[in-house]
Amino acid sequence: MVNSIIMDRKLLIPSSILLKGEYGISDSCTGVPVILGKNGVEEVIKLELNEDEIEVMKMAAEDVISLVS
Repeated sequence: MVNSIIMDRKLLIPSSILLKGEYGISDSCTGVPVILGKNGVEEVIKLELNEDEIEVMKMAAEDVISLVS
């Protein structure tokens, strides 16, 4: 992960990041695939998920929010 940032390798790496609307989730740190480069998260890779998968992801994010608030 650090190597990808320092060397600007732009590697695809699963990372827990603060989502800002991706997958319909905001204000929750959630593990998603991202491209990491010299600027940190350069791109969030949006996977094609079905409705059930998105709903499970949203429920997990809500659980995290309720645990830390």
